[in-house]
Parts: sequence; C-alpha cells; structure tokens
Amino acid sequence: MRAVLYSIGHLVAAVAVYRYLITGGWLTNQYHLNDPNIVNLLLAIFEPIAVLSVLAYWIWRTSSLRRVMSILCLIQILIGVGFLLFILLFAITWHPKMM
Repeated sequence: MRAVLYSIGHLVAAVAVYRYLITGGWLTNQYHLNDPNIVNLLLAIFEPIAVLSVLAYWIWRTSSLRRVMSILCLIQILIGVGFLLFILLFAITWHPKMM
C-alpha cells in the first residue's frame, strides 16, 4: 500500500513541478548556467529521476528500489514544503503600493 502512495505522490508532484516550469516559461526559454534561479535546473533534473524510480520499482519490484523511492518521496515532500513556505513568506511580507 505504501508503494502505491509513494508512486502517486511522485507522479502528482512531477506533474505539478513540470506544469510550474512550463507555465513559468523556464523550459521554453534558453537556460544559462549563470542563471540566478538555479533551483529550476535542480527541479528539472530531480523530477525525471523520481518518475524513473517509480517505473523501475513497478517493473522489477526490489526492496532496494522501494527504499530509493521512499527516500525520493521524502525529498519530494521537502520540495513541496519549501514551495509552501516561499508562498507563505511572500503572502505575509507583501504590501501593495498605493499611488
């Protein structure tokens, strides 16, 4: 049952992150390594690895792949918490300017 939840979590998170990357224009524009928003590169690399771990687990079903998938699920949760904290920090500190 946990493997199914990990798999669903990985797939939902990967779709959400790639939707963010596409709608933000990051995947459609040319990327440079000196870009200050290097987090997008890490996300674009990490998400396919997470999805491939799900596919590998469901093909071979080994305990080591399940362990890898669970560790990557923990990283996915930390990424989600990071996004939520960033949005919350922005919402708390944002003050509209009156002209």
